[in-house]
Amino acid sequence: MIEPMTITTEELQDQRIIYIRFRGSYAAFRKESRKLVTELFDFATKHQLIVPNDTKVLTIYDDNPFITNEKNLRTSVAMTIPKEAQVIEEGNVCESSISGKFAVGHFELAAKEYGEAWQYMYQEWLFKDKAKARDATPFEMYITEPPKKLSEKSLTDIYIPIL
Repeated sequence: MIEPMTITTEELQDQRIIYIRFRGSYAAFRKESRKLVTELFDFATKHQLIVPNDTKVLTIYDDNPFITNEKNLRTSVAMTIPKEAQVIEEGNVCESSISGKFAVGHFELAAKEYGEAWQYMYQEWLFKDKAKARDATPFEMYITEPPKKLSEKSLTDIYIPIL
């Protein structure tokens, strides 16, 4: 089983994001994700929302795959934006914010290891720690660009909402 380098706790206060939501299986999402990220980056570039070395890209998992039928799973590609940014939603791009307390697993992952990392955070860490899950959406934050080849690894943080 993949284990994180460390697990920390982080409190987010109204972290603004823009996002594009996808509905369908995780396999279908993976096939569309590059197109969705390109659309999100085009919007952010057009509206000058990208802050070099500060803007982060996320994948938000809006539904539990053990409860929701895979064709109805909602998954969003997202990007952090500055607090003071002016955003007018258009096309598929929406705005929201993320707040609350999170357990953050800091991982170095190859493309095929993401599922194991999520399993570790929920099955190994959450159930054995004193923290209790909170009803909010978990997400991945990409510290470095996700791997394109199976042999490559990247730094990814997995955020689990906790009380």
